[in-house]
Amino acid sequence: MRQILLSLLVSIPLVACSTKETPGHDHARAAATQAPAAAPSPAPTPHDHAASTAGTRPHADHNPRHGGLVTMEGDNHVEVVVGADGAIDLYASDAVRTPIPPKDVTGTITIEPKGKGQKQTLTLAPNEAKGSLSAKGPAPDKADYTWDLKVRGAPMKMTLTVPAGGTASLVDAPAAHPAGDHAHGSPHGGVVQSLADGHVEVKLEKTGDITVWMLDAAEKPRSAKGVKASLRPVVAGSKEVELAYDEKADVLRGKIDPVKQDHVDGVLSITPAGGTATSIRFAFHLEGHAGAGHDGHGHDGHTGHEGH
Repeated sequence: MRQILLSLLVSIPLVACSTKETPGHDHARAAATQAPAAAPSPAPTPHDHAASTAGTRPHADHNPRHGGLVTMEGDNHVEVVVGADGAIDLYASDAVRTPIPPKDVTGTITIEPKGKGQKQTLTLAPNEAKGSLSAKGPAPDKADYTWDLKVRGAPMKMTLTVPAGGTASLVDAPAAHPAGDHAHGSPHGGVVQSLADGHVEVKLEKTGDITVWMLDAAEKPRSAKGVKASLRPVVAGSKEVELAYDEKADVLRGKIDPVKQDHVDGVLSITPAGGTATSIRFAFHLEGHAGAGHDGHGHDGHTGHEGH
């Protein structure tokens, strides 16, 4: 018996390791009894710079979490949400967009209508349920909203021009599409947005120079003559800049102080010749380049806009 067992132990490995086929060999049955092959490595996917850096690199993520507009000063961010009914919510977060509790933020917000209405300053109260600082103002109708905050002791003061309908009319979607990945191009290296009868391209450079081109529905140049426009960068201390018509280049031009931030949002107020006034949010990414929007490759910041 012992000799028989030894014979079996010796013969089993020889059978398992043999590669020689025998008559009547059943390939299907053999495959079913063998260990499954290792799964193939997944195909490489295109590198998503925004996804890989957002949440890990400071100031890499400026996408709204609450349908508002994200602003930055120093190492802090504030997302501003103004509802069509006048409700105001400010959500503070740190450099990598980790929420800051409302109890760590204090301040006021001043509303200054551009037309009718009285200037008023409201105290912002913590809303623990929302995680915001909140107040209730009048229904927005193109007014300047200036918040003056202390975020964990650090001051943060900015102004945003909010059109009728509130901030939802400025930020229907985050802006994070490189040119070529989106329906919009970037003929001059700026940021392209839709208008009712065509497009508008805005280029903000680190020098503070602003250039605006008017484009048709196919994004081909058209005249900027007769167009009225102004741009307010959402940067601490910045004011709304009126853009002047440059007849030689057939564009609109303006200038602000040199831009120190890599990420800057701006609100363009524009009235095409014979058209309707419109407010559009633009997101510029200027890192690593002295004179182009969105990483120097003309990323397209396609977001919502509203006519008044």
